[in-house]
Amino acid sequence: MTNKIGILCTYSFPEGMAPTIRILSYGQGLVDNGCKVEVVIFQPRVDNTASPLEGYAGGVKYTYAHQRDNSKSTLYKLFVDRPKSLINAIKIIRASNKNEKFDCCLLSFDHPTYLLFFAPILRMMGIKIGFIGDEFPEPIRRLKSTIPLYYKIIYKFVYLFISFRVLMTEALQKFYDEMICKKPTHILCSILNINRFDGIKKQNITRKYMCYMGNMMLAKDNVDNIIRAFKRICDDFPNIDLYLYGTPSDRDKKVVEEVISELGLDKRVFIKGRIDYNLVPQTLANAEVLVTSQPVTKRAAGGFPTKLAEYMMSKVPTIVTNVGEIHCYVHDGDTVFMVEPCDDVAYAKKMRYILTHSKEAKEVAERAYEYAKNHFGSKEVTKKLICFLNKTLTNE
Repeated sequence: MTNKIGILCTYSFPEGMAPTIRILSYGQGLVDNGCKVEVVIFQPRVDNTASPLEGYAGGVKYTYAHQRDNSKSTLYKLFVDRPKSLINAIKIIRASNKNEKFDCCLLSFDHPTYLLFFAPILRMMGIKIGFIGDEFPEPIRRLKSTIPLYYKIIYKFVYLFISFRVLMTEALQKFYDEMICKKPTHILCSILNINRFDGIKKQNITRKYMCYMGNMMLAKDNVDNIIRAFKRICDDFPNIDLYLYGTPSDRDKKVVEEVISELGLDKRVFIKGRIDYNLVPQTLANAEVLVTSQPVTKRAAGGFPTKLAEYMMSKVPTIVTNVGEIHCYVHDGDTVFMVEPCDDVAYAKKMRYILTHSKEAKEVAERAYEYAKNHFGSKEVTKKLICFLNKTLTNE
């Protein structure tokens, strides 16, 4: 029986973007099912004003391995801070394992250097290892067609120490099975702490809006497609604006700002920046329409939009593009409104249809809520994960 699970990651916790929210949902679901969960973050933390270096979030214990001193040089950060953080992460895991053994440790990163460091050491400590993957490896995330040869060599070696995988899509399973090696795999497309949406109801607001929420990375979410679609219908709906929540890179933000300016939408489309994690449910629920758009890329084929479950839980009509394996879970006119990717004309038609068919749109949104609650809720989803872990770890 799986009782204690470690999660090793390299992004901020417990506040952050999609990967953070996903892992927090994993952890809270496991805790709700009676497991102890400890998250260790080995990326040196740089923000002194953020949450404490260690603590609990929703019953999930977390610890930062190292706090970076920003006054130091780049070389110091690279050759002192980074190694110190990696070594401290091992010390934290070893101390916790000595106190109470981990049943397994989940590696929530795919950079070959870090895998090469952690995987052999953890196995030498007697800890069984699983890999969590919600996207293709880094070169493909940057729109390359495959991974370099040295990645394959390192992955093949590292997987001598890894027992199983937890992946977001069947496309990812096929990639790892064919490119690296086969391992017992559990598909977990989306997961969300649905309790965050308890008691959330639409509020009266001064100005109506459509809402996009994500990282605004144009290689992953082509927000410009949404903006161009909005341009096609905005004159007919002068009382509705478009809000874009996220923290794009300077380059991507410039592109988005140029599109907004080019289309003369400076007073109708607003880049709102990052939003507090606790404000997300209400912000989504207050919207008239929730929007997301992804281009046709191999990256999109391997992922599943984390934001979709949040959108569906908000009881607001949602537009998605038909990429990857989205169509395996939700369907046009049933739980979402779906369009083909990179087609702003078709996207605009969906916007218009939702705004002019409010009763039908509301019914779709209600079905979406029930679907998300039953299929993406963290407690139910992780219950299946625990069954997989019990079977896999017992048979190893």
